[in-house]
Amino acid sequence: LDMVRGQGVDPYPAQVERSHTAAEAAAAYIGWEAELAADGPTPAEAAHSAPLVAVGGRLMSLRPHGKMTFATIQDGSGTLQLAFRKDHIGDAAYAWLQEVFDRGDFIGARGRLFRTRMGEITVQVDEYRMLAKSLNPLPEKWHGLKDTEARYRQRYLDLLTNPDARQVFLTRSGIVRSMRRFLDGRGFIEVETPILQPLYGGASARPFKTFYNALGQDMYL
Repeated sequence: LDMVRGQGVDPYPAQVERSHTAAEAAAAYIGWEAELAADGPTPAEAAHSAPLVAVGGRLMSLRPHGKMTFATIQDGSGTLQLAFRKDHIGDAAYAWLQEVFDRGDFIGARGRLFRTRMGEITVQVDEYRMLAKSLNPLPEKWHGLKDTEARYRQRYLDLLTNPDARQVFLTRSGIVRSMRRFLDGRGFIEVETPILQPLYGGASARPFKTFYNALGQDMYL
């Protein structure tokens, strides 16, 4: 962080340009490929007209291969691969990528989409910038966060590293949203019932007890 600031770069810029999420970028490329298939030229022949995107997300991996580095970023919609070519972005920009970026940092990148020989949709990066510098390392890459207590005490890490946990949260959010929309469309009124009560119920469950200073009385959860 000190190195980045020492070079006159704001590691936490207030404004970020993003034209596509990861999922939208992939969909845009697939749509472009479909149009090409109808018109005749191959993607390689028409690479100059491939979708130009500005994306951003958290760096989940950095994989240097000599004069080329591949990276995977993650946003709320999924993951997307970035490709940094030394002869394309320049020696200084390529060296800065290696020097200051780590897993967990947020990066913004701009460039045209292409498909690698392995078939993965990728951004050929023309320019990039730091969006946020992470000061703590992510959990180990391959196994994620497995400790049960850590998962419940540090939900943000659980959601970041465990796709199954993230999917549960997304599913729950969708269910609640659908129920609210269904009932709202039929004239129901949503109210919030008290959480703390002067008398507790709940069969054999042990109640949580606290003192309500404003009312001067014991309350129960």
